[in-house]
Amino acid sequence: MTLLFLHGSGCTHVVWQHQQQFFEHSLAIDYPGHPEGQTLTNVDVLTQWLADYIVLHQLDDVVLVGHSLGSAIAMQLAISAKAKIQLKALVLIGAGARLKVMPQLLQSLSTLVESALPLPDYLLVANQNIAEPLQSQINTSIINNGVNVMLTDFTMCDQFDVIEQLPQIDVPTLIIVGDADQMTPIKYATFLQQHIPNAQIAIIEKGTHMVFAEQPDTVNQCIETFLNTLD
Repeated sequence: MTLLFLHGSGCTHVVWQHQQQFFEHSLAIDYPGHPEGQTLTNVDVLTQWLADYIVLHQLDDVVLVGHSLGSAIAMQLAISAKAKIQLKALVLIGAGARLKVMPQLLQSLSTLVESALPLPDYLLVANQNIAEPLQSQINTSIINNGVNVMLTDFTMCDQFDVIEQLPQIDVPTLIIVGDADQMTPIKYATFLQQHIPNAQIAIIEKGTHMVFAEQPDTVNQCIETFLNTLD
């Protein structure tokens, strides 16, 4: 079994540091353009890139663990998975069947890109509950990716919608959400749990959108318990 960790918007594999230290046989990857290579601009293309990655590296019994944008990619792959990909399960963190982004945020990012301005500190506030040194490492990676990458990623989230396709996800699924997550609140996770045939939900007390980095021990235990239920 291989755990493949998929990061959220504007981020890199760095966010999964605590998970990679805890789980053997795990990989955390960077999407193209984060920061190396050409940034991809829609979830379908990014999903195909991930499918090609899995095949190229001959990964079997893959458990996709996705956060936010990463959860969108994981769900899309599960919906469209081809026979040659051996997908075993999903773990979705900070997830939603839709991931609408506030128009004001998209406009602010567009203005920053047009003005060639650096990433302002307020766009890093979601990481304030993460302990050091990981908080600074994540923030540095986001800054290095740049504003355009964050805008592209959030735009992909805003366009994502698999509400009608959720019943097609036919692998065991764990949905993890923090009860203080304002970006993807509990109602998003509950909807997923109700519409994905073999899904369960874990609600983390005092967790925000970055719950897996804020409370790694709790989240890792949830994931480990779930993995132990798989055949």
